[in-house]
Amino acid sequence: MIYNNCKLYQLQSKRVLKYLLGITDTKMFNQAYVASLIKPYIDSNGKPRIIEPPSYGLKQIQARIKKLLYAVVVPENVFSGIKGRSYAQNAEIHKGNNYTYKIDLTAFFPSISREKVYAFFKNEMQTAPDIAEFLTNVTTVNIDLSDVQNIDDINKFLADKKIKTRNHLISGSPTSQILSYMVNHKMFNELQDLASKNQAVMTIYVDDVVFSSKNKISSDFKYAINAIVKKHEYKISKHKVKGYSKNYPKLITGAIIDKNGNMRVKNSLRYKIIMAFNESLKNPDDLEIRKRLRGLVTAARQVEPNAYPEIRKYAFKKL
Repeated sequence: MIYNNCKLYQLQSKRVLKYLLGITDTKMFNQAYVASLIKPYIDSNGKPRIIEPPSYGLKQIQARIKKLLYAVVVPENVFSGIKGRSYAQNAEIHKGNNYTYKIDLTAFFPSISREKVYAFFKNEMQTAPDIAEFLTNVTTVNIDLSDVQNIDDINKFLADKKIKTRNHLISGSPTSQILSYMVNHKMFNELQDLASKNQAVMTIYVDDVVFSSKNKISSDFKYAINAIVKKHEYKISKHKVKGYSKNYPKLITGAIIDKNGNMRVKNSLRYKIIMAFNESLKNPDDLEIRKRLRGLVTAARQVEPNAYPEIRKYAFKKL
């Protein structure tokens, strides 16, 4: 990565930091206070996951940090919260390859420790220790200092996932996607080196890592992938590991590459679009339904640029 153009790089002045992030409340420099602005809970709709939404004011600061981090140059195969890069582009890179192997890192954000985030800001971004401390405070959360809604649910989730990092990257912050790569870029570099040695293409979309190749992906290659992830103290979700062979449709980060190598919208997204369209026809003045339909159609057209022309025209028609 190249850091030189990022205004946080080698930052030593807290006064400049306040200016860059628009901080007026000095309490933001207190870790316990910041943690109190985050309300962790377990979302049980479908597969349980931890959500740690920040307050509006804290989220604004995080959004400014994210904007500054955009200036850091990352490899072209990284799609983790990188401006101008989409989930569809992530999938498209694998077009034309015969074999695909994809992994998912278990509970990735809550597995990224505060210590790793601090080390990134201090050692990689070369900020002053107090600057690194602040940036870490507002991008991580200490569960035991936060405004937890139900600590028993949180503890059960962490125990089930075998997560010991109670102070970790926030699941719900604007900065988390981009930081999840930056903090772990050494691990991803090792995986990239491994892919290159095996004549494979690799892409990263947050916790989804995809490898594809003209040639069959060997068991030794898969074993080496697991060894690298384990070395960096993360786990691969076994039930999400998936391999695709030649001439078989491949699902990659929400997009389908069919057996002819064409990008296709997955069926679940098609279903959501039709359902939202029908719902909007019944409630034509409901702006929230219309916004949802716009978002769904936009997502589909990232995969198939000409998808649903009439529905798109309806969705974006002025009310």
